[in-house]
Amino acid sequence: MSSQSRVVIHFNHLPRVKRDASAKTGALIRAVGFEVERDAKQSMGTSPSPVGGPPGVDTGELRASGHTEMIDALTALVEFSAAHAMHQEFGTSKMGARPFLIPALIRGAKQVERLAKEMSWA
Repeated sequence: MSSQSRVVIHFNHLPRVKRDASAKTGALIRAVGFEVERDAKQSMGTSPSPVGGPPGVDTGELRASGHTEMIDALTALVEFSAAHAMHQEFGTSKMGARPFLIPALIRGAKQVERLAKEMSWA
């Protein structure tokens, strides 16, 4: 008879790790979404504004139309619903672009690493 020792280690924490990662990822996406909205609104200056810079504020309609909502646990929607939002962002055949959302999104992407570190995730 041989004498053998046998140890079986069962390690299946993947469901918990996946759940925790999803919660942290969702919180990060939510935080970045609201940061992008805030940044876009704060970038708007006085009117008239130069072409290529963020739009100026006349009535405040564009700024007030911005909102962020979570579409699902991992998707944030940052939207400016004023009728002229797209014209400001991309320009028209008669008016140069005054982007505000895309630059805020680019700056928000740079915040992801910082926020991830604050959340002890990175």
